[in-house]
Amino acid sequence: MATENSREEGMPSDVRMKIQALADNELPEQEIDAVLQAIRDSSELRHEYAGLLRLRRRVGTGVPPAPSDEWIQEAQRRIARRVSGGIGNLLFIGSYVVLLAYAIYTMFRDPEVPLMVSVLILSGVVGFVVLLGNAIADRMRERKTDRYRGIMR
Repeated sequence: MATENSREEGMPSDVRMKIQALADNELPEQEIDAVLQAIRDSSELRHEYAGLLRLRRRVGTGVPPAPSDEWIQEAQRRIARRVSGGIGNLLFIGSYVVLLAYAIYTMFRDPEVPLMVSVLILSGVVGFVVLLGNAIADRMRERKTDRYRGIMR
């Protein structure tokens, strides 16, 4: 009895990991016989192995089901989602505009930066913002008149 307890106490960390690997079908073939023998010799390890097999059966190996198309479309139509998306866009674009305005302001205040460089950078930024605004406006107009709006792409 004392030898069996000392044998079980000496092996739990290594053998328990191998038992879990065996239950997951990930144990190398050359180690399977030794682990099965340890399971046969110990009631505690048999109980643990049986519990792992029950858990594996209960959890299964399949991929969780994907949400239906109707659920996804309904989630996209929800007013809270649309409002939070609008707020997120506003915060992102707003912070970008404020950051650019601050950078341009500090650039014009710095006496070491030539005025021509400041004006060229300002015109480049304004041009980018105008193009970005046009692209967003075009996309919003297109979205309102999109004939294929409800069709999955």
